[in-house]
Amino acid sequence: MKIKLILAFSTTYFSLVSSLVAFASDPKSVRWTYKEDNNSDFVHIIDVINQKTGFALSVSDFSMMESRKLAKYNYLMLTQLQNGLPVEGNTLRIWTNSQGQLFQVEAQVSDMTSSELAKQSRSINLETVQAHLSSDITMDLVRNEVLNHPDDKQIRKVQWKDVIEKDKVLRIVKVKGKRGTHLIKIDPIGMKVVDHLYEEFPNADSNIKSMTIPVHIYPIYEEVEKTNELMPRVPGYLRNLVSKIHKADADPYTPLRSKKYFYTMLDPFKGLTAAGRKDGFWAPTYVKRQGNAIHNALPLVDNNFASGFVLEGKFTSINVHPEAIKQYAGKLAFKPQFSGQFRFDYRDDEMIPTGTYHGKPFVSRKEIERVDAVRLVDHNALEYLNNGFDSIQVYWAVDQLFETLHKSGFNDPELSTRPFHAFLYDPDISMKNNAYYTDDTINFTTYSPNQSNMARDNTTIWHELGHGVMDRLMGDFINLAGTGGLSEGMADFVAQMVLHDVTGASSFPSLSDMRIINQTGFFLTNEVHDDGEAFGGTMFDILTSAEKKFGIYNGLQMMTDLTLDAMRLSRNHPALGEKEWFEHMLFADELGNGNVRKSGDFRSLILAALSKRNFSMDGSSHAEFVFKADGNDVSAGQLGSRSRPIPVTLKAGETKPFNLTVQLKNSAVYKFKFPVQVRVSLVGGPIQGAIHWKDKEHSPFIYTLKSEADTAKIPLVVTAQCDEINRDDGSCVDYASVQILNDGQDVNSKPQAKKRFYLRMKPVKYNNLGS
Repeated sequence: MKIKLILAFSTTYFSLVSSLVAFASDPKSVRWTYKEDNNSDFVHIIDVINQKTGFALSVSDFSMMESRKLAKYNYLMLTQLQNGLPVEGNTLRIWTNSQGQLFQVEAQVSDMTSSELAKQSRSINLETVQAHLSSDITMDLVRNEVLNHPDDKQIRKVQWKDVIEKDKVLRIVKVKGKRGTHLIKIDPIGMKVVDHLYEEFPNADSNIKSMTIPVHIYPIYEEVEKTNELMPRVPGYLRNLVSKIHKADADPYTPLRSKKYFYTMLDPFKGLTAAGRKDGFWAPTYVKRQGNAIHNALPLVDNNFASGFVLEGKFTSINVHPEAIKQYAGKLAFKPQFSGQFRFDYRDDEMIPTGTYHGKPFVSRKEIERVDAVRLVDHNALEYLNNGFDSIQVYWAVDQLFETLHKSGFNDPELSTRPFHAFLYDPDISMKNNAYYTDDTINFTTYSPNQSNMARDNTTIWHELGHGVMDRLMGDFINLAGTGGLSEGMADFVAQMVLHDVTGASSFPSLSDMRIINQTGFFLTNEVHDDGEAFGGTMFDILTSAEKKFGIYNGLQMMTDLTLDAMRLSRNHPALGEKEWFEHMLFADELGNGNVRKSGDFRSLILAALSKRNFSMDGSSHAEFVFKADGNDVSAGQLGSRSRPIPVTLKAGETKPFNLTVQLKNSAVYKFKFPVQVRVSLVGGPIQGAIHWKDKEHSPFIYTLKSEADTAKIPLVVTAQCDEINRDDGSCVDYASVQILNDGQDVNSKPQAKKRFYLRMKPVKYNNLGS
């Protein structure tokens, strides 16, 4: 019996191994629009794909992933299959109008009909993979990976899929942690992790009546970052406040806590089955479903001043983190009320489902209107809670984003009305000085005396919610090429669209210091936020040109409508990069939109903005910024980059040298203006200054390149001292910023190109014996 089992396993093992190679030819991408062929019949679409690729695909080679109604389009997304397994990145996406007329087809497909490929693949299917790699084994591997991550050891949500990727069968697991997302790839045969990537979070109508209350708010931010100048408040309105709210006298989610949700028992599949839950497994999606049912069953009561008016509206609600209420128990000037909003509270070894609290309740309209926006030197969270202004400011900012986008074409069913809920005063010290977006929520922490209060910085709020707008319109399955800088740049641009609507595109203190106002070129950076500058800066240039050509209000409305449409037309793209994004901008411009904008209004503006950014739509070669450390390229994803800082361990008094080099290469598209200055900064950048570099206090260091033939040699020395510990293991992560300034630019100007060199330095500590 034992021999038979071994033989059976061996046969399956070797047949599965043989099928792990050469599943598919290199994928081919095809795209056409209504101008070439407007027939939306699915069989016809498959025929056209076959004509364009030379493949022999059939309707049965595809499986539906998403069907959604967008503002102007009906959208379908399908994935290509091989024996029931999705081929990663191979998708078919179709946009039609309500009459079924085709707008656009985009497909990335592979040839699965080769006799050799077909022969190899007979023994592999979804069931075979699942039999080899059980849910238990998967979660054991995932837990081990996450628990060994240096900075984010929590598992808050898990999803996985079995796919064919680059001629290999893999289980790709997406884990949402405390600070970001883990992407873990597992070999189902070797039952081992083959890759682990980590990315930090980018730091419907009802019959309930709504109301409006006058307030005084900050239209941009409370204080100017560089000078700490306090800005004046202006009159505004809290709109769309609801007259009825779900009432909870106690934590309504207490019944869910009759069960323990240990991390070791988290299983996104077993937790969805009754048998799995009986054995102690749990799945976040199931628990969230239970929580939503409890919330919807809560009674509706009047939201009025007699009982304490709370800030809850059609598009947002203001909530206080439950740990803040617990921390300040007995010190609050009001009685905390449960808000009915549901959240997962993550402890050391388990998740605890819990309710949250409303912000400060108000007793009259006058009280709301007259709340003083006191700026405390120490940003005392308790006093801010009792004051209530943070709640007013955040509510106004979130609601304003919806107001701006709604009047400029953001009317996609469900996507344009689903609220973004706000959570304030997370007291977790490891999350201090932060604001971040995740899962339809914007979250605020507490702030150090020398930091700005992000709950009063609309540019931060609108940037974070910009990620949410992109998530909704661009889809859950989108993949961004490169570092993903498009996400950061477009979040900056969403913030600018709202800011221009609020200010009428007028100037204000520190406007020129905003990240989106820059000269950064494409392909001349190696970090997500710096990459984002090229995207955001280009979009900002198009916007300002449109406002100049069509007038501020019309230009803004037209550009907002165009941008939202390009997002829809890029939905779930398998590898959205610079070229693909601006192709979709040009296509959205070509389509026009009735009386809002005519076909071709923006074409010249888009191309003119790109011409200054080291980019050409015809694929011409671009200029290069060659950046090396000790002879090795420092590019995104490689050692020395943000995602892979070079680890350094030093004893007291020790140092370690690094030799950086810089070369520049011109192209027909873009030329540096020699002699250029190379500026090396060790302090002053975002989240910079944690490592004590030798001569750090004398930076920036300036080097000169007279021509393309020159090489700047930059010696850097790191010491064993952390000026600030910014990782839980006692280490400090920091970077040197290397920036390129053209001839004629002042040393304090914004650069044409910039790259970063990252280290993670951990000082060695001694015990009393000196060992």
